[in-house]
Amino acid sequence: MATRKLKNFEFAGLHNTDADNYPVLHCFEDFETPNGFAFVVSGSEMVVGGDQQVCRVINERVRYYLDNEVLDDPREAVGNALVYANGFVYEKSRKEEDFVAEKASVLCALQQEGKVYYAWMGEVSLFLYTGKRRYPLTWPAREEGAYTTVSEQEGNAILFLGVKQLAEPALCEQPLVPVDGDMLFMGTGNIWESLRDKAFCTLMADSMPTHTKLQRLMKLAGEIRSEQPAAAHLIAFYNLDQTERSFAAGKTPAGPSVRERIQAKIEERPKNKNVRNVLIALGVLILVYMFYDLFLNNPNKPVNVRIPEEAAAVVDSLSLVDVTQTGEVQAAATLPDDVEYIVRSGDTWGSIYRNYEVCSWFIKNHPANAGKFDPDENPVYNTKLIIPVRYSGSKSRNPSYYQEFTIEKVGSSCQNVNESFKRRFDRKVSASD
Repeated sequence: MATRKLKNFEFAGLHNTDADNYPVLHCFEDFETPNGFAFVVSGSEMVVGGDQQVCRVINERVRYYLDNEVLDDPREAVGNALVYANGFVYEKSRKEEDFVAEKASVLCALQQEGKVYYAWMGEVSLFLYTGKRRYPLTWPAREEGAYTTVSEQEGNAILFLGVKQLAEPALCEQPLVPVDGDMLFMGTGNIWESLRDKAFCTLMADSMPTHTKLQRLMKLAGEIRSEQPAAAHLIAFYNLDQTERSFAAGKTPAGPSVRERIQAKIEERPKNKNVRNVLIALGVLILVYMFYDLFLNNPNKPVNVRIPEEAAAVVDSLSLVDVTQTGEVQAAATLPDDVEYIVRSGDTWGSIYRNYEVCSWFIKNHPANAGKFDPDENPVYNTKLIIPVRYSGSKSRNPSYYQEFTIEKVGSSCQNVNESFKRRFDRKVSASD
């Protein structure tokens, strides 16, 4: 496990094999280069002789290229780095009998000036999580070269690294431009495709540290395919200048729609003009009947009903009720009272948030809670905490102002909550009074 926090992003890297017990077949690496900050995950399915496995060689070659070749176009730089690594591994496999790059895969992402450029070969996964949905950004790289459209891939085998001397990796159509709160997941192996969107998004939405999320993802994927080696990076973005997100989603080619399949079957049937004419005539009759029934036919004839003069006089004598004199039409917005909560065994900020939907920052900074947390500012068992549900995003607990504390406003990890956020809300409440 490796973690690091920088100006605009933090990240964690992890592989699912203990190097002390078994050779690491899939590995990760992150480093600063003249071309930008690079993230690499790679792997192979066969143990090779010697101290250095295939994934280590791939990562070293990618780093060597990005450290020594500075290009104006980051997209070209990340693509060329994989071309260089592919050629190196191919020659090493040809010259060294024990070095076999069996199904070698690599994914490299290059972050420069708030944009992410990426290229890949083999079986890898790259997902963008926006706080609500997971978007795949890659597609299977194929043997006939670099592809920027999905339609060009059909009919070709997956292109693994080191199989051919000259091979071009798949490249992003356009750079990913993330916004604050976005997270980028990159992993090797085919175990990540087995993670369903709901399970992935539920885990990512939890307010836990980045490295903990990555550990949980690795554990969840391992429960499905425990025998598969894998390596992964998870990158969380913040303090970015841009406010508009842009990316090119990678998807497998979609088959014909249901409507298109039905239409094709209809066109394949022999045409019968008599049947068609009967159907047209039947449709016209139905339309004529509907028009007649709706606009012309009236089964109930109108009847004149005379209101007695005495009843009309009583109605005229009644005065209209002035709504403004009967009290307020709409109840004024109210703030709910604070709630007492006794910390239970195993409680975390995440479990407390799921119960009250109040960000931990408000609880930690409540005057009544001063000195009630451990050195890491986590809740302490059997301690009474005051939960200010006036800052809750739950409609049932904070019916008047819950919309001020939705995930979109406080952030997927409550990263937008601070003193200025609280002051703005307090001023809004004071103004409405």
